[in-house]
Amino acid sequence: EEQFYNLAYYPEEGFNPYDCLNINNRMLFSLLYQSLFTTDSEYNVEPQLCKSFTVTEDLQTYVFTLAQATFPDGTALNAEDVVASLKEAEDSDYYEGRFRHIDKISEIEGNRVQITTEIPMENLPLLLDIPIVKASEVTAEVPLGTGPYLWEELAAGVRLRRQAAW
Repeated sequence: EEQFYNLAYYPEEGFNPYDCLNINNRMLFSLLYQSLFTTDSEYNVEPQLCKSFTVTEDLQTYVFTLAQATFPDGTALNAEDVVASLKEAEDSDYYEGRFRHIDKISEIEGNRVQITTEIPMENLPLLLDIPIVKASEVTAEVPLGTGPYLWEELAAGVRLRRQAAW
């Protein structure tokens, strides 16, 4: 038997993580989207979509190896998704400040993402709690994410449905 709960959100404010500035809508993003890293209440970084990473001695080149994750349409998360998401975030009002010292974001072989910075950045992963969405949907009203729930539009409204495979 399904259980339903009402959640407050503002449809006119949108649900794209790069465009939406409404705090009520943003509180629901963790149900739909995951990020390379999350932070706990003490600002400790925990990997989410990042399986592992390396950083050069000068703290200016990071290489992130992606964890396995799947979008609701059955496609696997890949480096293209991460790069497209981070570049869209870089152009957004909400996240742009996090990219001030980032020089380049690129895909590299082996489902990895490389980020180079203009200055040494010891805590770059702390800034990478940015929602990752499917590359082809970065500008969609509600892009596909790898989170535990899927956005569904119904005749009676909208619901978040738990992804069985998550």
